[in-house]
Amino acid sequence: MPTLALTVNGIPHVLDVPHSRTLAQVLRYDLGLTGTKIGCNEAECGACTVHVNGHSVDSCIYPAFKAQGATVLTIEGLAPRDADDLEQLHPLQQAFVVHGATQCGFCTPGFILQAKTLLDEDPDPSDDAIKHCLKDTYCRCTGYTSILSAVRAAAVKLRTGELPGPELPEVMEPLAHVGRAAARPDAIDKVTGRARYADDYVFPGMLHAATLRSAHPHARIVAVDARAALALPGVHAVLTHADVPGDPRHGLVENDWPVFAGGKFPARYVGDPIALVVAESEELARYALTLIDVTYDVLPVVTDPVAARRADAPVLHPDRPDGNLLKHIKVRQGDVAQGFAQADVIV
Repeated sequence: MPTLALTVNGIPHVLDVPHSRTLAQVLRYDLGLTGTKIGCNEAECGACTVHVNGHSVDSCIYPAFKAQGATVLTIEGLAPRDADDLEQLHPLQQAFVVHGATQCGFCTPGFILQAKTLLDEDPDPSDDAIKHCLKDTYCRCTGYTSILSAVRAAAVKLRTGELPGPELPEVMEPLAHVGRAAARPDAIDKVTGRARYADDYVFPGMLHAATLRSAHPHARIVAVDARAALALPGVHAVLTHADVPGDPRHGLVENDWPVFAGGKFPARYVGDPIALVVAESEELARYALTLIDVTYDVLPVVTDPVAARRADAPVLHPDRPDGNLLKHIKVRQGDVAQGFAQADVIV
């Protein structure tokens, strides 16, 4: 196995890793630096951003051996590993805490490291420069306003030594808490990369799973032949619909989503789960998926909600009394005819 040598957060490392390893995998799974998140695995979300020789990279697609001999900075290297006081943190980390720029926190390390590349070059960036810098880093929680104000505040702290707080309206007396900024109890863990998410946990003897998904948008699963996958050393199980005890369905609006397609439940979209391989490594589990043979009976496809309500439409849920209708919601508001008569444009 080839040898990779690199310096991460000031500490030199020499590791034997396969050529296929990405930098994110080395950081997370070989070095245990789980502050580097893997969100999309295709360089779209920016959650995996780290610095290599001072430049930000998407580590989820960055070949590990491209960092041979390089200096790498991750979120864990911005402040002391055990920092629990705001003043021990980098100004960007401080500002993200004070300005409430962390919610779930999963994307926070990527935002902070991407913003650092900007502040390292421009200590007084414009709002447009901040937005341009962060345009490829995605957040599902905050709406970006607090993130932008945090980056602006961090720039002020770097220039002046003082960290401005968020702009808030005046608070009515004698209110002591409502309307006042308060840091999240877990904010420091999130801005330092210490916060743990599902993929960050490792246990002794832990097994890994990978899911086989439907290749067709609508198909009956005639048979699943997993014998070749089960024969692989290190594969512990291949689970299908037959292994789900009790009601095999779950759901949000209705209890109509099978855990696995199969039996009386056909696959209803490309990617519908069919089988789950449980193995001693993720790589082995994913390889075992390629050995599973699925026999499909491909069915007609429903492509839009109008077609779904036609009398001759394929029925997606035969056990539902209303067929393809999930919910019928009536909305009655105002006088439609009057509205049309007064409208400048009708689309």
